[in-house]
Amino acid sequence: MALRRRLAYAWMALLFPVLPPGGPGFAGAADAPANAPASEARQDAASTPFQLFADVEEAWGRSDAERLTALLDTTTVRIALKPGAPLTFAVTRVAASFLLQDQLRLVHTREFRMTRFDCDKKGALCRALAVWTGDWGGRQGPRAVRVAFTARPAAGGWLLTEIRAED
Repeated sequence: MALRRRLAYAWMALLFPVLPPGGPGFAGAADAPANAPASEARQDAASTPFQLFADVEEAWGRSDAERLTALLDTTTVRIALKPGAPLTFAVTRVAASFLLQDQLRLVHTREFRMTRFDCDKKGALCRALAVWTGDWGGRQGPRAVRVAFTARPAAGGWLLTEIRAED
């Protein structure tokens, strides 16, 4: 199943090409001095937005908050995992990890599947929509929630800048 999903993402990347992060208008990794420390927000940047969303799908399905945190641009990310809650800035990896781990631990995830992708023609922004099916327990019980993602190019690839759960 995972192989089939990755092949589908590869086909989407071929059908809907986007500018590489080092393209015009983006600061590339080559612009940074050789002795500059790597930003913690850029450690695991994906090479394409489709690879990023595939990594998110895999990590979320396993409720792996640490892996999800590695896919965030902590300099700008905003997170709201509880439907209807306001977006919260997570300016450090620890804060982002706490926000993700806190909610993922409360929900028994049954399935997490990316369903829609949309990249603008200039390649400066990509969005994805996923369906998160799980058991929230208590009065909420089992339900499906839409989760919207926004990704932007970073120095070494693509990172998430927004995660928003919606009823």
